[in-house]
Amino acid sequence: MKALKLLLLSLFIGASTVVAMAQPTLLPPDAIRRGEPAFVVFLPGHGGQPAAGYTLTIRYADGRESLPYRGFKAPPGLPAAGQRAGGLDTAYAGTSASGAVRSAILFLVSVPTDAVPGDAAMVVFDPDGIAAVGARFAIVDRAFLHEDLRLDTALTSLRIDADPLKTEQAIRYQALLSTVDPAAAFLGGGFVKPVATERITSFFGMRRRYIYADGGIDSSTHSGVDYGCPRGTPVVAAGSGRVAMAEARIVTGNTVVIEHLPGAYTIYMHLDSMAVAAGDMVEAGTRIGAVGMTGLATGPHLHWEFRVMGAACDPEALVGLDKMPTIRTILPAIEGR
Repeated sequence: MKALKLLLLSLFIGASTVVAMAQPTLLPPDAIRRGEPAFVVFLPGHGGQPAAGYTLTIRYADGRESLPYRGFKAPPGLPAAGQRAGGLDTAYAGTSASGAVRSAILFLVSVPTDAVPGDAAMVVFDPDGIAAVGARFAIVDRAFLHEDLRLDTALTSLRIDADPLKTEQAIRYQALLSTVDPAAAFLGGGFVKPVATERITSFFGMRRRYIYADGGIDSSTHSGVDYGCPRGTPVVAAGSGRVAMAEARIVTGNTVVIEHLPGAYTIYMHLDSMAVAAGDMVEAGTRIGAVGMTGLATGPHLHWEFRVMGAACDPEALVGLDKMPTIRTILPAIEGR
């Protein structure tokens, strides 16, 4: 089956995308930077199946394939056409293309920080695993900074010492971030910043060296953004969603995880306190806790992550109302066919 998908993907790479309401149409961004998320619009044409039945796969220039991303419908209740919309405007009417717009399916994809820059391709598969349509896009290079973190004896022990509870928490955390709920389509716009500060102490994608108290060295890639703030600074939800986790963890301290879309989660770590519980529904801007330095932290800060299908991507790429597809994104392609 994988070989068949690769063959079909290759065929689609060489074919031009014809925009017509009766035919499936895929509208990816022209380019996506390494380490960033992006929304992709799919118009299934006549006889479309439920959104969650469609999956999208990316093939990179080096032949690697992404995990399949799950389709979803934009949440209802978004602004009407002509207003500044933060999401796909399902209420649009008044043109011959309105039916195609209302049937649009969205995918949220992410490009790894180590993706090869250059041409890439994506293909949508229907619920039977048959390729429906494909399109090309470009992956744009991006440079990442480096930093050294010196850990004292206590923090060194916290990071490297074996602990059954730490292992159990890590396994459960990874299982949660790999969960894809097709009905979890809560996000109606771009993200708001979770704290009111511009002070970033560690950027997304930084190549880190941990220098341990005993002289040992380890390395990793920073999977989020760190905002340096005084202890007690309010932390808010970056977008609408459902709280999937709110608990004290050994390494990340008080941690809140919010599910926004199928397979898409924001994470808030090292909190001093938490104001929500698992299962709570929150809106963008809802207070979920306060900045602290619990767990492995060298000072008070918020570590903010965004994960799509378990892969970390830059959460600041979605800050702002115009980051989700809008009616203005889709109509020019449809009407220009």
